[in-house]
Amino acid sequence: MFFSHRFRFVSIVGITLFLAACSTVTQHRYRSIDHAKRPHVERVNFDPSDIKKGTGTTQLVGRAYLQDNRQFKEYSGAMIDVVLNPVSKASEQWFKEVCQRGRVLSEPASALYKQALYQVKTNTFGQFAFPNVPQGEYFLSTRLYWVDTAPRSGPVEYGGLLAKRVKLTSAAQAIDLNQQDRCAGYFH
Repeated sequence: MFFSHRFRFVSIVGITLFLAACSTVTQHRYRSIDHAKRPHVERVNFDPSDIKKGTGTTQLVGRAYLQDNRQFKEYSGAMIDVVLNPVSKASEQWFKEVCQRGRVLSEPASALYKQALYQVKTNTFGQFAFPNVPQGEYFLSTRLYWVDTAPRSGPVEYGGLLAKRVKLTSAAQAIDLNQQDRCAGYFH
């Protein structure tokens, strides 16, 4: 009799522990674009004379998109801003510190710096066009994100900042922004 009560007690405890273990869901949280506190870098002063413009104007067309290799899908940057930032000491600092190193420039950009930028919106297919811009060297950039549901964690934000250095000559050019242009410090 003692043995059967003990066996029954151990069985009940064992089954309870087994069921508790089966019902426990481990929370796997995928970190979004959240990072540890980013180091701040003092922004260099922008001097408009640093920009070396060519003599004529040109055209640039392209597309902003990312491939999701896990789901074999393509995400196009619909209705997002694409920026052409003329190469200068200030824009080179932005590319090196923000895009490549994942840092933050401490002060806001000056009004002169913002006026030097060329900015357009993409269409619903992620296509963009800069019809009449001065020839020269630029940083072409955009931010492209999408939200997906990861197993057991809910919505997760993917994507990030895309940027590359381009040289625009007199001939019209087609240049895309895609996963090859990921900014390591700002991409998930």
